[in-house]
Amino acid sequence: MVKKKTGGTKEEESIVLEYLTKANRPYSATDVFNNLHAKYTKSTIVKILDKLIDDELVFSKTYGKTIIYSIKQNEEESPSEKDMEKMEKSINELNQELEVLLEENKKLEQTMTQLTAKPTTTEAQQLVEKAKLKNEEMRKKLNDLKSGTVLIPSEKRKRINEEYTRNRDLWKKRRRLFNDIFKTVTENYPGNPKELKEQLGVEEDPVPLEKDPLE
Repeated sequence: MVKKKTGGTKEEESIVLEYLTKANRPYSATDVFNNLHAKYTKSTIVKILDKLIDDELVFSKTYGKTIIYSIKQNEEESPSEKDMEKMEKSINELNQELEVLLEENKKLEQTMTQLTAKPTTTEAQQLVEKAKLKNEEMRKKLNDLKSGTVLIPSEKRKRINEEYTRNRDLWKKRRRLFNDIFKTVTENYPGNPKELKEQLGVEEDPVPLEKDPLE
């Protein structure tokens, strides 16, 4: 036995039927849902309309992906063939308008997604300010380089000078110690001390570190 479809309550079916009767024009389930100000859920509206079709109080017709519902007319109130053609033409036009609106809505949603992905005006202003500060900083460095200005911070320069002085003093001390030892060793050397240095691979440091080159 085929189970009979159930819609909403009798009261809900009566309200939907009364609305379609008073409107006396075709509507989609969404139209009925909206025109009743979302009094019932859309799924409930669809069930009620299907139940009214089973009760032969309403008929439906499919146009593309849209199902249109309309109240059944009494024989004496049945529209003429001309009226039916006019009604069908109106429905087709409405469906075309619906397709256009859906396409426009899709484009608007895509545009909205793109806009929300971009920085806001405030964020853009902040980025511009950061770029200006960075640009000014780079411009100053460039001007300093062009003018020959030393870019090394004073603390770092001081640390480098101290390290240089320490290494220079150590070098002077070791060089003096080597010269004293070499002089003592070669004091009674029969050959040329300079040639001995060359044979031993000892090279004189050409850099005059006895004096600070920065002084």
